[in-house]
Amino acid sequence: MDEYIKEMKKTCTPKMSFEECELAILRQAVDETEAVKQTEIAKSDDVKKMIKIVETFLRDTGNVCYGGTAINNILPEESQFYNRDSEIPDYDFYSPTPLAHAKKLADIYYEAGYTDVEAKAGVHKGTFKVFVNFIPMADITELHPDLFENISKDALVVDDIKYAPPNFLRMNMFLELSRPQGDVSRWEKVLKRLTLLNQHYPLHNKHCYLVDFQRRMDSIQGTPENSEKIYYITRDFFIENLCVFFGGYASSLYSRYMPPSQRRLVRAIPDFDVLHDDPDKCGEELVARLTEKGFANVTLKKHSEIGEIVPYHVEIMVSTDTIAFIYRPNACHSYNELFIRDKQIRVATIDTMLSFYLAFYYADRAYYSHFKERLLCMSQFLFMVQQKSRLAQNGLLKRFSIKCYGKPPTLESMRSEKADKFKELKKKRNTEEFEYWFLRYNPGGSLEARATKQALPEKEVEATPEEESLKAKKTKRSTRRKRRTRNQSRLYG
Repeated sequence: MDEYIKEMKKTCTPKMSFEECELAILRQAVDETEAVKQTEIAKSDDVKKMIKIVETFLRDTGNVCYGGTAINNILPEESQFYNRDSEIPDYDFYSPTPLAHAKKLADIYYEAGYTDVEAKAGVHKGTFKVFVNFIPMADITELHPDLFENISKDALVVDDIKYAPPNFLRMNMFLELSRPQGDVSRWEKVLKRLTLLNQHYPLHNKHCYLVDFQRRMDSIQGTPENSEKIYYITRDFFIENLCVFFGGYASSLYSRYMPPSQRRLVRAIPDFDVLHDDPDKCGEELVARLTEKGFANVTLKKHSEIGEIVPYHVEIMVSTDTIAFIYRPNACHSYNELFIRDKQIRVATIDTMLSFYLAFYYADRAYYSHFKERLLCMSQFLFMVQQKSRLAQNGLLKRFSIKCYGKPPTLESMRSEKADKFKELKKKRNTEEFEYWFLRYNPGGSLEARATKQALPEKEVEATPEEESLKAKKTKRSTRRKRRTRNQSRLYG
């Protein structure tokens, strides 16, 4: 009884009732028990061998690790946040061929003597998970070949394993913090890791004072007056259409919060990057508006997405000069609103802007490659604004805004897409396309790819021949039992 009272004093507060105190003690006991179990698993020779296998696989394939394990492993030992004695690292890595690599890694584990091995398609298209003894050992995600090549060039190598460059890791975290409709329960953890990464790998370029934040206009109908006219027509058009600004114009608005010596003076040059749900329609209407105002050779050019990092976008040109890019958001990106001369303007938060700028930096397109220094310096400038105003949670500087623009894919929509895809591919089970969507690969069992029942309504899952055979046997046994029961009732009834 004395021990129980001591435990109550340690865990409970004076404001707690007896029942609340008892529950607090119970929760503490549960946490301690789980921690002991987790430590035993993490320290086991079996798990250590499993970790060595995935690390060797990363070295051999040259795939690029990202996520929490990557951030942890590139930090100095004293700043690392994972405890290897009690936590099993879950390796997330990029691959240009994730399906083949998931199956290959599963085969390696099976050949090493592990029987409970499974590689399966994740809910998110292009991601594959490898489980060993029911422990998640790897998440392998497809990355566009151009992006993969670019991040591989800049990757940090620790113990012969490639880790995504700090700016790419930073981009992923800014992206997560800019999505209020995403998993906001992760934000605290993400911000802590971002702060550590910024401390040890600061975003810095000493030559940024030489870099112009705006694209040069070389051929806009000859005169500065025309350039300025296009600037105001385009800016006002985007404001009217409720676009979200995140390019050079948006950066100029943030520069007002910097000391005068560090502000970037922005001239009235048409240089815009905006978000709009329908870039084609928005772009066509802008072309019509400029043409109506007397400008010739106004054209629209379409650009495909680059993986899931850079969304579909259109480019608006006057003669040979680019005046704007309009992007279709592939998530719900946070923004703030401000009024300038009675006009309500939507401006992306700094996290949203940084996620786009750093994505463009690694995209292999000529219209980004020519401005790599500019993208990095704009990112550095915005980062400085953010650091100087970290606690200013109002107006343009409000960081964690709940206002966002764009329609993100939901778990339900992804499952619905998979259900539709299953109907389309269910008669093509032995194809690579079916495996890409519905992989469920067990090296020790029959080699088959089939849809997971969690992703599909039960009636939509088509049984395999083996399942049909088993079902038929069960039906026969059930029929025989029913007959015996009826016969017995006749005998003894």
